[in-house]
Amino acid sequence: MRCNRSCSFCFAKEKRDVYSKPGKIIDISEENVEKVLSFLAKSRCEIIQIAGGEPTLHPKFEEIVKKTLESMRANILSNCMWDSKLNDFFDEISPNSLGFLLNIDHPKRYNPSEWDKVEENLSFLSKRENITLSFNIFEKEPDYHYVFDLASKYHFKNLRLSFSMPVNYQGNKNTYLNIDEYKYASVAVMEFVKTAEALGANVGIDNALPICMFTSEDLFELILKKVISPERNFVCYPAIDIGPDLSVWRCFGTSKLFNKKLDDFNSLDQVYEYYQRVSRLYQFKFFQMEKCYKCNYADQERCQGGCIGFAEMKSEDQGVLVKEITDQEILKAKLKLSTKFTSQNYRYPQEITSIKLENGSTIEVPSSLGKLFPLFNGRQTTVEILGKSMPNFDAKEDRLSEILIEMVIQQTIPYIRNLLECNVLLQ
Repeated sequence: MRCNRSCSFCFAKEKRDVYSKPGKIIDISEENVEKVLSFLAKSRCEIIQIAGGEPTLHPKFEEIVKKTLESMRANILSNCMWDSKLNDFFDEISPNSLGFLLNIDHPKRYNPSEWDKVEENLSFLSKRENITLSFNIFEKEPDYHYVFDLASKYHFKNLRLSFSMPVNYQGNKNTYLNIDEYKYASVAVMEFVKTAEALGANVGIDNALPICMFTSEDLFELILKKVISPERNFVCYPAIDIGPDLSVWRCFGTSKLFNKKLDDFNSLDQVYEYYQRVSRLYQFKFFQMEKCYKCNYADQERCQGGCIGFAEMKSEDQGVLVKEITDQEILKAKLKLSTKFTSQNYRYPQEITSIKLENGSTIEVPSSLGKLFPLFNGRQTTVEILGKSMPNFDAKEDRLSEILIEMVIQQTIPYIRNLLECNVLLQ
């Protein structure tokens, strides 16, 4: 993973340190590219974002792009400082197949030759479609006017706003706004949107924000103009990044948490399901702003109070070790049923127990598990409770215990894990 910039707001610091150690840069191999593309094709993925660092610095960049485009479309996430010789290569590719998301910093942070290179590449891209300029917010009063100068000069119509995600890796922090400072930047957001509208440009915000940073009027306007959406911006969902060694993580902002290998999963859906599940270990549990703990939106799980990176930082500040409970720990745990839900059994189209949570959402589990709810009283292990649904069960009989454990891992554990995450079952 290579990069030719050192942006203060960079949220890939942790992975850059892992893959870009002095004298030991780790680039993704062509073999691993094949594995990633095969995995994504099997998952019926139609588009991939090729990122870094700076992806155009990869020694086999052109080969990787060509191989990718054989099976799916691609977006290049770049700082627009690639060697202009690459433009001949890009010129051979349809804009419908290859797009660009460009993170360009303020001109004052480049030397003249660097900025000339940026402008040369922007001039080339002005002839193409499917180009988005991205602006990162990490100051209370962000200076974004250069973005509109570029958009106007090169006729770009798609703009992205992104708040710099907090990263704390081995004591090294990037530059970002504290979550309680977001409200000050809301003025700049509204001005940015109005300026873009005057240019005929579209704006989207791509990361999680606290609802309370905007007034009701501003919030309505942003939703109406599709700058933000409740589904995308108030509760964030996994982005899914894959590293050169086929490590998988949720997003760069939380890249030190719950790293897995691509081989641990059978499909992209499984990856998303896993990271949505482990995200709940932080979501709606840790907040940087104290008022979030008493907020109805948080209680109803409609707002998580900003990027999960803030929740991660809060848990560290509190000295709370957050870890995923293992299947074996669930089986050995003596769980207790909460009283803060209602349930209803249904027979058709299949027998299920429907559980309505305090926040109004519902989850469903097999009725065979629902019938065991009264046994979750904190005095019996999960294995013992599940065993009572099986005839002639003896928790001390090793052979049967092994069969039962295998069965619950495959069929029941996912449901119990979900009940734990929704606080229907308590440890």
